[in-house]
Amino acid sequence: MRYTPGTFSIAAHDPETNTFGAAVTTGTVAVGATCPYVSENAAALTQAFTKTEHGRDTVARVDAGERVDEAFESLLAADEYASYRQVHGVDAETEFAFTGEECSEWAGHRVGEHYTVAGNLLTGPDVVEAVADAYESAAGDMPERLVSALEAGERAGGDDRGELSAAILVHAPEPQFYHNLRIDRSETPVSDLRALLAEAREARERVRTETDEVFDDYPEELLNFGVKY
Repeated sequence: MRYTPGTFSIAAHDPETNTFGAAVTTGTVAVGATCPYVSENAAALTQAFTKTEHGRDTVARVDAGERVDEAFESLLAADEYASYRQVHGVDAETEFAFTGEECSEWAGHRVGEHYTVAGNLLTGPDVVEAVADAYESAAGDMPERLVSALEAGERAGGDDRGELSAAILVHAPEPQFYHNLRIDRSETPVSDLRALLAEAREARERVRTETDEVFDDYPEELLNFGVKY
């Protein structure tokens, strides 16, 4: 296996449910540890030569009242290596994407209504287009649409070296087990992420069933575990 940078990803906002989500897959390990960031007001990704502060600080600035484009542009302006970065994201009203001129080819992005897609070290622009088109046409909740988008990008060619890790991260008014999922090292991370999503949905239901078997009566709040960000 090879361990070098490279990514394709999507950030999205569903205004009907006030849900923000990010999904990413790459040719190195543990992409979920560094690239995707979400909050109740934004979703952001930092990739290529990743600078985690660009994702973390962007969602924090949006939470404090800035627009996502203003936050990213300010951070990039202060970054002497901005030309090597690729960042993108959304808030409730705005979309932003940036691909530095020094990003490894093929590199580029697409901005749509309530979503952004970007990638570098890809087989070509068809990957970005496939991710965007799949997200627009997919049914289901945010996790379902995000995984469908990654699957479409993989079918279109994906990372030029193949993928090793994948992740989804979602912020929703009602957090669920399956809103923070990672495949940190696998030869088939996107398909493994699909399987993990299905298993996590089932696990949520099993917790309720098993709790019902143990307790005749209990506070519903006990099952509101939340999600770690």
